Amino acid sequence: MWLVRGFAAWLLVAVLETLQGVARTLWIAPLVGDQLARRLALPVALLIVFAVALLTVRWIGAHGARQWLAIGALWAVAMVSFDIVIGRYVAGASWSRIFEDFNPAAGGLLGLAMLPMLVLPLLAARLRKIGV
Repeated sequence: MWLVRGFAAWLLVAVLETLQGVARTLWIAPLVGDQLARRLALPVALLIVFAVALLTVRWIGAHGARQWLAIGALWAVAMVSFDIVIGRYVAGASWSRIFEDFNPAAGGLLGLAMLPMLVLPLLAARLRKIGV
């Protein structure tokens, strides 16, 4: 059950991150430029993920570091998949444009953002002293 609840919590992350992306595109990028807007979005995105983790760890109910890391891996894989699908089939971005978003050498930070996502549920559980 903890894995299903972990996925449900990720759906909340996806909704909030989508809203953040819309706000970035509509309001932040026109003010500061697309690249800077994307860079500013990274810490905000991680705060969103961590906040959702803190709010949902008790409800998710995983036990032990291994299960919490599995939740983090689920979130990271689901987010990468979601970003690719939205970018390609909703926004109509080319494959090269999508892969730029994940390539730090090209200025893309999405790949780097997935690394902390792996451990944020575990960190939240430890801070809340839940199931660890």
